[in-house]
Amino acid sequence: MDKSAFRKETLARRKVIYCAETDAAIVKKFLESDLYKNADWIMAYVSFGTEINTHDFVKQALADGKHIVAPICNLEDHTITLSEIINFPGDLEEGHYGILTVREDCMRIVDPKQLDLVMVPGCAFTKAGHRMGFGGGYYDRFLETINDDCITAALIREDFIFDKIPMEAHDKSVDYMITEKGLSCCPIQED
Repeated sequence: MDKSAFRKETLARRKVIYCAETDAAIVKKFLESDLYKNADWIMAYVSFGTEINTHDFVKQALADGKHIVAPICNLEDHTITLSEIINFPGDLEEGHYGILTVREDCMRIVDPKQLDLVMVPGCAFTKAGHRMGFGGGYYDRFLETINDDCITAALIREDFIFDKIPMEAHDKSVDYMITEKGLSCCPIQED
């Protein structure tokens, strides 16, 4: 199956089996992990639709004194700019496609090199951490800009981890995945 058809089928399936309780279990596992506990500067996507719900995570992380950074997607060149969030959801407003984004008057630009941990969204992953995003290439470009010691992690439901997914050479993988079953390290394997 080609990438576009696989993505479409996966996203349709995700709508059918979405479960808020599973999302909460995944976020709980993440909050209990050393990945989270050891990170000070965390980039967290603001969830939309049937993505793993990150809203409660962001609130908890701010309460825990973490620096939370949100992506701002630049539609013209498919790049990401970062801004620290201090007040959630007060620093945000509805942007393109109904996705919450940082309000212009609340921008606090952050250098990607400052990040300890990046939460990477995706519609499908493999056990080795290979990722299929949503087709814009934003995160593939962005992950080129972080430090080598910055950790990448995905919150993903077990139902969306596959043995193999359609990949291209530019597609970035993640270091760790957190599911409702717990945390797993992703040793990248050559295909």
